[in-house]
Amino acid sequence: MNLGLLLLRLIVGNIFAVHGYPKLFVGPEKQVAPEAVRYLGPGFVQQMQVGRKGFAEGLRGMGVPMAEMMAVVVGTVEFFGGLLLMLGCFTRPIALLLSADMVVAIWKVHWPYGLVGPKGFEFPLSLLGACLALFFADSGTRKSGKD
Repeated sequence: MNLGLLLLRLIVGNIFAVHGYPKLFVGPEKQVAPEAVRYLGPGFVQQMQVGRKGFAEGLRGMGVPMAEMMAVVVGTVEFFGGLLLMLGCFTRPIALLLSADMVVAIWKVHWPYGLVGPKGFEFPLSLLGACLALFFADSGTRKSGKD
């Protein structure tokens, strides 16, 4: 087992799962547990307040067709894809889907703000790089380097 790839899968998978969760399961009417606020920070609370409907509105504002359905698709890819990455299941196809997710996020949301800054694309670009590394390296769960 490759420890580096395991750590990459666990960290990146966790980040995607945490970002996908509010897009699927919550909205402004849901309370955030104090433990979640303590460990995930105020940004998570803000995402929880947006929820799926707010995310769909944002997509609609960016001109994304079928925004409500795409909000569910993106939330599903991020949340369940993140969980699957952490487990090392379907690593390559999931990494490819998450890479596409980050390309669209950079293109539609972050590009106008440049690389560095609060809304810049350095964070999604880092996740894109991590996902592409996982795609090309596979899950790191094989005992030998042979495919």
